[in-house]
Amino acid sequence: MQPLLPVDYIDRAIPNTSGWQDRHLTAVHVPRGFERPMVQMLAGWINYAETHAARYESSIGDDSVLGPAWAQVGVAIRTLLNGDCGRLDCGTIDHIIVENLSRCGFDADNL
Repeated sequence: MQPLLPVDYIDRAIPNTSGWQDRHLTAVHVPRGFERPMVQMLAGWINYAETHAARYESSIGDDSVLGPAWAQVGVAIRTLLNGDCGRLDCGTIDHIIVENLSRCGFDADNL
């Protein structure tokens, strides 16, 4: 299983035009307003899958009960990106969610 992307993941291959990466990482590490619950939810979602993998030595996607529930939480967080996210880059957060779903065996477009 590939490791999951962390909450502070940034694709450094994409130019930091106008400093968006800096703003995003500041929001992740020193969140304010809606940034705080978004970062906490995303971090908790990722941590749950990592903890499951460590405890059971298998991907959360292999669990027929917990896996779909975990995936639904990811989809719900993704939907919340339509609201106020402060300085967080919603495209980056979306990528983290979609990639982590994929690494655990889910197709974000079919959930």
